[in-house]
Amino acid sequence: VDSITAGFIALADTLRPASRSIIDSLKDIGVSPLLLTGDNENAANSIAAKLHITELKANCLPEDKLTAIVSCQTNGQPVCMIGDGINDAPALKKADVGIAMGGVGSDIAIDAADIALVDDKVEELPHLLALSKRMMTTIKLNLTFSMTLNFIAIILAITGILNPIVGALVHNAGSVVVIINS
Repeated sequence: VDSITAGFIALADTLRPASRSIIDSLKDIGVSPLLLTGDNENAANSIAAKLHITELKANCLPEDKLTAIVSCQTNGQPVCMIGDGINDAPALKKADVGIAMGGVGSDIAIDAADIALVDDKVEELPHLLALSKRMMTTIKLNLTFSMTLNFIAIILAITGILNPIVGALVHNAGSVVVIINS
């Protein structure tokens, strides 16, 4: 007013009420969260502190996010990237699993991601990750069992102990066990 500053407007991201517990749940199942943001360092530090995230990179351009993803992958770490904007699209595409926020996300981010959360509910993310780990364990167990069974059956067939009809039954029984285990 009359060339004198009379006030200012400050804008800040707001956290979802469940965000902190989601991050803590992810840490409990062995996930190391990394905050990659285009926001300035003060805003990034504020958000990271509220979420108990110790590793962050602020002032990120799309190529910076992509470089961070590649760096994690080079170190042998599988990467799940969650994003919603155009700036996240290259990193979503490069990550082992890209998750876009479908409701508020840009079309480019949704197209680049492997998964789009239609309702933007990230609350189920810890459950989704735990379920995927259990699923991979089951797949590995099934593969090991079926390969071992087939190897033993081949050895028994070569030695003449197992005839073709019994071999077919053993193979089918193994397939039934794998399906039941799944």
